[in-house]
Amino acid sequence: MHTDPRAFPLIGTPPEVNPDWPVLNSFETSFSRVLPKAARREKKFVGKGWPTFTPDGRFIIGESSRVKGFVMAGGCNAHGISGSGGIGRLLLESLFEPKPSAYVKSLSPDRFSEGKWNWDEACVQARRIYETDYGPGC
Repeated sequence: MHTDPRAFPLIGTPPEVNPDWPVLNSFETSFSRVLPKAARREKKFVGKGWPTFTPDGRFIIGESSRVKGFVMAGGCNAHGISGSGGIGRLLLESLFEPKPSAYVKSLSPDRFSEGKWNWDEACVQARRIYETDYGPGC
């Protein structure tokens, strides 16, 4: 699934989110190597939402130093619901700890605002994360 967020207005109903069957089927193929009975099983439920993937596959958490008051918790790689408790904890640490951990600092939105980066290349990298993030590792 690839929908360019620049392609629709901020006001109104966003485009429908449809299952990305080629990617979902590739997960089935990967998992069936480990769990052969998973092959060609009926898919009874497909969770759909707007997954946000970053070019480096890491969350974006914290306040931008360049745009004061802009706070973000995104790039969650479709872990939004399952990871919301941890994401919330990291966000609170980024905002209220006088000295947040190095890990939390590394998730800053500033890493994408400094220097030059290319939208098209960022999309290619984020799609690579999206297509390969959920395999069994074999």
